[in-house]
Amino acid sequence: GIGGMIPGFEEGIKTMRIGGNRRIVVPPELGPPVGPSTFFSARQFEVFDVELLTVSSCDRKEYAFGLISKVVCETLLDSAV
Repeated sequence: GIGGMIPGFEEGIKTMRIGGNRRIVVPPELGPPVGPSTFFSARQFEVFDVELLTVSSCDRKEYAFGLISKVVCETLLDSAV
């Protein structure tokens, strides 16, 4: 949970196990940002079918006084373990 994903999606994958499948239904209040610069144009429910293949530890790195950021991840577990 570093805020790198849609909040409702992040909530939905927190309790998943590697190799697990889940349908995540994200309500508008936990959905993605909307606006002309995003893919999402209206407040609506979003549905994701997810299979968890690996678990990573991620950190958000900020540059240029916080105007630019990138998420850097390190794999902790994967389906081969």
